[in-house]
Amino acid sequence: MITKYDDLDIRCPQLGHPLNFSYCRSTHNNTPCRNILNCWFQRLPVERFVQDHFPAGTIEKLTTPPRPKLQSLVELIEKAQAAKKNGVIPCHDMKQ
Repeated sequence: MITKYDDLDIRCPQLGHPLNFSYCRSTHNNTPCRNILNCWFQRLPVERFVQDHFPAGTIEKLTTPPRPKLQSLVELIEKAQAAKKNGVIPCHDMKQ
């Protein structure tokens, strides 16, 4: 049963306040928070829970490290520059 652990609470290191397991298992369009394995491993068999209730693609996303922040920022800057060059966004809002 997917709601088995929903009433358990833990302090969320990302948000900084207590949350129950139901929030952690369904934060992003009914997919678990990417930190669910790290946050809950001492309190319940979370790895087994995730394997039993989520598809392989979701599990792969949880176990794949996030991209470095710098890489994400560079990609966003490049995307904004390309959009400006192609006239997709108003140029008066950006410094030349």
